[in-house]
Amino acid sequence: MNKVIKIALFSLVLAIVSCSSGDTVEASDDTNPTTPTVAMTTEIDGVDYDTPPQIGGNLAENSGGASFGGSDYYLLKGYKNLNTSKSAFKVGNKIFNIYLAIPKNDLSVGTHSFSSTFTTGDYYADLDISGVIPAENVNTISGSINVLSYDASTRLLKGTFVFTTDDGVNLVDPSHFIVGSFEYKLP
Repeated sequence: MNKVIKIALFSLVLAIVSCSSGDTVEASDDTNPTTPTVAMTTEIDGVDYDTPPQIGGNLAENSGGASFGGSDYYLLKGYKNLNTSKSAFKVGNKIFNIYLAIPKNDLSVGTHSFSSTFTTGDYYADLDISGVIPAENVNTISGSINVLSYDASTRLLKGTFVFTTDDGVNLVDPSHFIVGSFEYKLP
């Protein structure tokens, strides 16, 4: 797919995902808001994956860690191991790790854009791809997170996200397109 088509496709997906239901925090209408079926679903390069936290459940991390703003952030993590085979002859597992950093001081319904660098106080998303040879150290190019609702009583946060990354080699052109949704309980 050429660069113009990729950019047009990304723009269309961004426009669809960025539609918000309003600027107020909405209450959740789930019958059991703390245990969704899957905490994060993701489409990576046109393929759908369930990408819940590696440890299961839907609890966000209270600290974004050193890479994502530390204790000033909630960290929503998604994980997918594409090859669970335990074959002794296997060389590497392709593993996707998705990270969404949500600032604690600006938890608001609406669309929050981010750029290629993590900036203190902003929302951010990142994709790590491991277990492939050669290694693919991708970098986020651009995207956004759309917080659809946050219920303060159940602490349930719902939203969508879309972003592009490079392939770790060509640092300008988008190589990976990531679209997803999340439903996490904040600590």
